[in-house]
Amino acid sequence: MHDYDIQTTLNDLTSTFEELKRTNEDRLSFLEKKGHEDSYLQEKLIKLESSLDQAEKRLKQMEALGSRPSTETASEPFCGHHNAFMEYVRKGFDAPLLDYERKSLSSTTDRDGGYLVPSGLNDRLYTTLQTASVMRELASVSEISSSALEMLIDKDSPGVGWVAETDQRVETNTPELAKIRVPVHEMYAKPRATQNLLDDANLNVEDWLSHKIAQKMAAMENTAFISGDGKNKPKGILFYETAAKDKWEWGKLEEVKTGADGSFKDQYEIETLLILFHCLKTPYLSGASWLMSRTAQIGLRKLKDPGSHQYLWQPPLGGMSNPTLLGHPVVISDDMPSLTPGTASKSIIFGNFKEGYQIVDRTGMRVLRDPYSAKPYVEFYATRRVGGDVLNFEALKILNFAA
Repeated sequence: MHDYDIQTTLNDLTSTFEELKRTNEDRLSFLEKKGHEDSYLQEKLIKLESSLDQAEKRLKQMEALGSRPSTETASEPFCGHHNAFMEYVRKGFDAPLLDYERKSLSSTTDRDGGYLVPSGLNDRLYTTLQTASVMRELASVSEISSSALEMLIDKDSPGVGWVAETDQRVETNTPELAKIRVPVHEMYAKPRATQNLLDDANLNVEDWLSHKIAQKMAAMENTAFISGDGKNKPKGILFYETAAKDKWEWGKLEEVKTGADGSFKDQYEIETLLILFHCLKTPYLSGASWLMSRTAQIGLRKLKDPGSHQYLWQPPLGGMSNPTLLGHPVVISDDMPSLTPGTASKSIIFGNFKEGYQIVDRTGMRVLRDPYSAKPYVEFYATRRVGGDVLNFEALKILNFAA
């Protein structure tokens, strides 16, 4: 049934896009003949674009539903910790949980900071977070037990060469190294519920708690991964300065300008996309993706190759969850800057995000139950530590909608 629904949605998306293409052709023909837009065709295009958005959202939701982790907990290896934690969540009984954590050699208790989430629930929450966060789908993710991830990155390749068995070995160039330090920052979520709801035996508290925490944290951290300033939060991709190819240096991101504020030059404009595409070195192309705002995607749907007159944007095909542009997946994030005519914006990023951006998770999450601050609700103050930063400035390119 799940596969049938996905295929049906894919078919609907494809047919809607074909209708959008026909309508756009009619719009362009009318514009050429009359010299102005047809209001009926404009309204129809807006409705078709909305239908495409809805179909893509349904497809994403189906995939997320199919990848949800199992909610079975009977096989949890630390069932003592799990049961004690759930008693604390439902009823506020912390004595068994406190006793368990005192006996455990693997964790310590900080009453002000809450109690450590048991491994099964933490894994479920982490999996939900992975499916809810756009950037976590794209970037590299590492888990650490310290306060920061430190590594050395080669800014260029080391010198190598061919040599015969008896030839003298000439000294090769030493690569220039960049030290990368990605610290973790504390983030929190405060979902709330009534005590009556928590007392309801039919409520799966684990699912409810993991979903609420992941939902709130995914939205907050995804914004930081894209535009965060690094102050008590991760450094986002768009935080860094951008520069044209001839002025690019390590620590900046290379940009290509469209030549018009907030838009492409015209419906056949493909040059800037091709320039941006070819700015990315060949080793990074495998696994590269487009990340853009929804309004940027709307603009791309009408863009055509001037030679073949074929539309560049293509809807998802069977076995794919994302539309494609020049053969690479298009991923939508509402945290990317909107594309507004007349306003310059960096609304599209193209590159290999696994090579270019690093997300760091500190092991463990804590939850503190608070029945007092928001009566008659019970609040759950959940905290975890996460960081993020650009790892490789060569692997990401910016399309700047600016003159």
